[in-house]
Amino acid sequence: MRKLGICLALTGVTALMTGCGSSGSTPATSRGGLAVVDLDKVAAETGRKAEMDEQYKMTASSVQQQLVSAQNNFQGQIDAKAKELGIDLTTKKPEEIPEEAKQQVGQMTLNARNILARAQNEYGAKLGEYKQSQIAKFRNDLKPVLQEVAAKRGLSIVVPKNEGLLLAVDPGVDITDDVIKTYREKKPAAAAPAPAAPAAPTASAPAKPAPKAAAKDTESEKK
Repeated sequence: MRKLGICLALTGVTALMTGCGSSGSTPATSRGGLAVVDLDKVAAETGRKAEMDEQYKMTASSVQQQLVSAQNNFQGQIDAKAKELGIDLTTKKPEEIPEEAKQQVGQMTLNARNILARAQNEYGAKLGEYKQSQIAKFRNDLKPVLQEVAAKRGLSIVVPKNEGLLLAVDPGVDITDDVIKTYREKKPAAAAPAPAAPAAPTASAPAKPAPKAAAKDTESEKK
């Protein structure tokens, strides 16, 4: 039977941007109260960016699989309803199908599309929140390292290195390389664990509860 069509555009996995700016640094010496650090370079060279990208990719893949599964489930329900109403698009032309049958199947298709669209928006928002939580955790893990390295240089303030904001940077206040070295030595906790993906969207009909295992079967296993 030709599918009635529930089209769902699934978003791909994109790489995470964890810091601000990307330019090289040279060994620094104390020359003032302000230090700069290249967060992108720290994340990349300590392996933290690869960890976060992999965690995000796994989470996004799980979400995508749930959406595809839900889409297939809805399509199966629509196909079953069409069969029940005697609609066979492989042999009948649209004008040969009773209007009432077309309306019923059309409404089911519309409902499925709406449910899937809402689910995709919800999942997209949760993935965005997860990406931000990864970045926040990385920066929080980095703070004590930044404070330690800056203090050794007599620098009291640390700002991200960003060419869009910092028009000129004295290499003497760039602490990126020392931060990478210290960060590796301390080995802070890995990226935040991936959150559980939301439940897949379902039709309005409640799911049947799973049957409970018989007590006597459990007793037999114990014996």
